[in-house]
Amino acid sequence: MNRTHRIISAGLVLMVLGAASPAAAKILKTKRQTQNEYKEFPLTVGSGFEYEGDSEEKTYDFPFLLEYIAFQRLTLTVEPDYVVIHSADSGSLKGFGDLETSAVYEFVTERRSRPSLAAEALVKWPASNDSLTTGELDYSVGGVISKEFVHFDLDSEWLYTFVGDPPGVDLSNASEISLAGTWHLTRSVDVETEVVTSSGGGFHGQGTNISKLPSAAVGSGEREWESTVGLSELLFQHLRLEEGAVYKSDGSWQFVSAWEWNFGEE
Repeated sequence: MNRTHRIISAGLVLMVLGAASPAAAKILKTKRQTQNEYKEFPLTVGSGFEYEGDSEEKTYDFPFLLEYIAFQRLTLTVEPDYVVIHSADSGSLKGFGDLETSAVYEFVTERRSRPSLAAEALVKWPASNDSLTTGELDYSVGGVISKEFVHFDLDSEWLYTFVGDPPGVDLSNASEISLAGTWHLTRSVDVETEVVTSSGGGFHGQGTNISKLPSAAVGSGEREWESTVGLSELLFQHLRLEEGAVYKSDGSWQFVSAWEWNFGEE
């Protein structure tokens, strides 16, 4: 490991341990634990666009992604988010949303007869704008199971989130389970599908505007779900595009897109 690699690794570790955005710079929420082979510069950057709206309010999310393989089995991720809200009642609101940092450590590597197993820790830092956040830290722990097959890949993630309570509001902790599948149509085009179910404080990757929190967040115990279908295209060696649609249990739709650039050699 060269000097630059060590410096970047140490800096990102401090950000994660010293310190997770409402939106995600990938169209699927489920983490994927792939084989972390050494690359000359194992860094991936990207951003996305998410839109959700009705006649009363429209929300535009612009998430960003910084993902770094610090060591062969440890992946660190930092995801800032910029949010624009247009409301018929309260006008426009914009600013940086919550900052999300995570660390995923693979403790069982994938083999032909077994999936990979990884542990995950995630922290959400509140935004400086109280109108876009609960203003409290959230902490999550969980695990990721991944398996690659010939024509498709499967990934499953479980997260339990200790939700910070803002003054005067009693929020429930959240649990979330997701299952994602990637189906390889060609060498460069994939179909991506995902189902996520959550109880408690809402979905990981959901906006944290205190006035828009789901009913489950305040202790009703309701379970919510959402499903995603999209396409992923590898345009050339380092650049991948994603686009899709999310259908939620409350009947609403969300349109999502993302791009990512992998600096490492494929």
